[in-house]
This record gives sequence, structure tokens and C-alpha cells, in this order.
Amino acid sequence: MRDTLGQVSYETWIGPLSFVAMNNGTATIEAPNRFFRDWVSDRYLDLLRHSLSAEVGEPIDIKLTFGKDAGAPANAHAATNGNTSSGGNGHAPKGRSTNAGNGVAASSGESSRRELHPGLAPRYTFPEFVVGSSNQFAHAAAQAVANQPGEKYNPLFIYGGVGLGKTHLATAIGHHLWATSNQRRKVLFMPAEVFMNELISSLRRDKMGEFKEKFRRVDALILDDVQFLAGRERTQEEFFHTFNSLHTDRHQIVLTSDKVPRDIPGLEDRLRNRFESGLIADIAPPDLETRVAIIQKKAALENLPLPAEVALYIAQNVSANVRELEGCLTRLAALASMGKTAITTDFARQALRDLIRTHEIKPDIESIQKTVADFFHIRLADLKSKKRTQHIAFCRQVAMYLCRKMTDSSFPAIGEAFGRDHSTVIHAHNLIARRIGNDSAFRFSIEKIERELKATHANAA
Repeated sequence: MRDTLGQVSYETWIGPLSFVAMNNGTATIEAPNRFFRDWVSDRYLDLLRHSLSAEVGEPIDIKLTFGKDAGAPANAHAATNGNTSSGGNGHAPKGRSTNAGNGVAASSGESSRRELHPGLAPRYTFPEFVVGSSNQFAHAAAQAVANQPGEKYNPLFIYGGVGLGKTHLATAIGHHLWATSNQRRKVLFMPAEVFMNELISSLRRDKMGEFKEKFRRVDALILDDVQFLAGRERTQEEFFHTFNSLHTDRHQIVLTSDKVPRDIPGLEDRLRNRFESGLIADIAPPDLETRVAIIQKKAALENLPLPAEVALYIAQNVSANVRELEGCLTRLAALASMGKTAITTDFARQALRDLIRTHEIKPDIESIQKTVADFFHIRLADLKSKKRTQHIAFCRQVAMYLCRKMTDSSFPAIGEAFGRDHSTVIHAHNLIARRIGNDSAFRFSIEKIERELKATHANAA
């Protein structure tokens, strides 16, 4: 299956699955959550069935479950949609945009050429979104919502740092919803700050009836940067009622933010609960391969001849977000055009010398300790203490592993920072490395901590 799907799609969608049991010719396989179960059922069920049947030597049926329904009857969705896959290759290889093999991406590509929502950014469509391991989950969730608005994952809450593609995905959903319905769906895209300003204006002019009519009669409401609602009680109250009205009528709600709901300060509990009631998907900073693909795709859109080595040079030195990559490309294009100069690596190095960082700044041991402590919700003092309770000892081992992986510190130096000897650090490193290799869910958690550390130091540089 890994050979068929490619490494990224395999690790993203098949790796997290767990084999539960085989009874009467039916294999029960458990997914981490409902979204995983539905996605695997839609895209990879046939491939799972064929692979298992080939190994067993007789036809095998698949029963897909997730944590809550592991003991329940086979899910009707899985049974009815099991044949929608044409071999399971629902994703393009890592770093490539998915333009085929997936209904929403293909139809979105056609609609982007044919017609787009006049009120949305024209370039923010599914075909122009470059998919990599850092955003694959959010991209898949956006496609699911675009295909079945109001039915699955409502609301869809996409969060991540600045310039990573949240607005792009949210806008792509809007374009697709508007272009693929027989009767034009009413799609309203709005930054949260504009929502607040319209509310204030309506209150001032005593036109709340018009305000409610505008926001509660749409088929899809996309609210960008909802963290700006924090601390604004009257705005949160009105949005709470708007949310309830739309959700009751099964109209799609898409929200973006730079933080998960629980980390937005000043957000009322009732709104936080509603934000968390749907699907929450994160977008992390893109990896090197995805950054190269993004640069190449945007250069192609601008008809800019860009050698592969120049794309690699930019990608190696700009890692914070997509907007920085775009900024570098814009400057290159402008300077090359003005000077009628060919774009080479030397030219790029000179032209971008004040925009890119030539050396990655690595986190230090202290910042790793603090980030790990925050991630696992323990005190930093406990992490560095002599306490040996199971949870604290485990968190300490994770921190030691990351210190060895992400810094140039030796085992003895790391041990000294934790008040331990080097043999303890070696043991912790080997233990965590083995678990990462055997436990996909745990590996994702470690990768998330690494991304947070890299993003923090990229922003601080």
C-alpha cells in the first residue's frame, strides 16, 4: 500500500489505522477519529480490501470504526461508499497540488477556469493550493466540507500561523460552493473585524433587522481571523445567535484563526464550545519539499522562468510562511525584469540578501524544556526536578530526545541541564525514537512540538 499511495499519503492516512480483529471474513480496523474513518472509507477502502484479501488469500470485507464506535455495527457510510475509490490514490505526492483523482479538486479546477465567486480572491482556489504534509489534513477537511456543506464537520475551524494558507483554503471552499450548485449558493466571506464593524454600524443606525437578515440567510458563512472577536462581548453575543441560526438550518460555517479555540483569550465559553463542536484542523509551516513546490507553482503562474536550484535556495532559507516565499519571488521578478538579468543562484543571493536568513536559528535546551512542559501541561520546575512519576518522567524523556535532535548539545550537556547523567539521556533518546517508529499518533505529536519550536524561533529571529 505504501508503494501504491506514496510515503506521505501512506503515513498520513494508513499509518494511524489500527488492526482490531478478524472475524468471519471481516477485518475490523480502527481509525483515530470520525474524520479519519470517513476519509479512508471514501478514498482507500477498496485498496485496504484488495491488500488484505491478497495477503489472506480469500475475499475479506472491511469494517471501519473509530474510538467511540469500535464495538458498534459497521458504519453505514463505510458500507455505502466503499466503492467510490478508484484505487485509493486520493492524494498527489507530497508537495504537489491535487488536481486529479479527487472530485472536488478537479471540479474546482474547472470552475476556477470557468467562473469564480465575484466577491472572493480569484487565485485562492483548490487547484492553486499546494498540498504537503504540513497542510494535508486541513486541505482534506476543506474538500470534505466543499463536497457536503452543512452535513460534515460543521463548523470547520482551521487554525495556524500567519501566511500558511488558512484564508486560501477557506476562500477555496467558498468558490467551490458557489460554482457547483444549480442555484447559486449564498456564500458570505468576511474578516471577523469587518463583522464587528458592520454590527457597530447597524447598532448605531438602528438597523439590526437588516444585519440579521444579511448574516442568517446565507448558505455558507466564512469568517476569517475569529480571534479578533475576543474580548468584544456584544459582537460575540450577536455572532453566537448567528452561529446557532445557521447551524440549526444546516448551513455551513467555516472559521479561521491563528489559535485553537481554547487558546483564544477573552472568548466566551459558549462560543468556544461551539467552535470546538465541529472539526478543528491545523496548518503548520511547510516543509522544504512543499516550499519548493509552492515557489515553482507561483513562478509558473507568473510566467517567471525560475531554475530549480534557485527555487531550492529560496526554500532552504525561508521557512516561516508562504507570504515570505511570495515576497522573495516578487522581488526576484522585479529586479530581473528591471535589469533584464537571468535569474541565477548568485543573482538570487544578492537580490534577497536582506529578506532571507542564511542560517537557521536552532532552539536551545531551555526553550525546548519550556515548550515541552507547555505542550504536556506540566510545570517547567517539575520537568527539571527529580520527580519520577510516570507522566513527568515521560515528558522529560521527550524533552531530552528533542534536545539531542534539535540542538548540537552532547549527551552529557543535555544531562547536566536536566540534572541527570549522560546514560539517562541516551536511554531516553533511544526509548522515544523507538516509540516514534512504532506509534504514528505519537510521531505526529512529536512533529507538532518540533514545528512549534521551529516556528517560534523563526519568528523571533
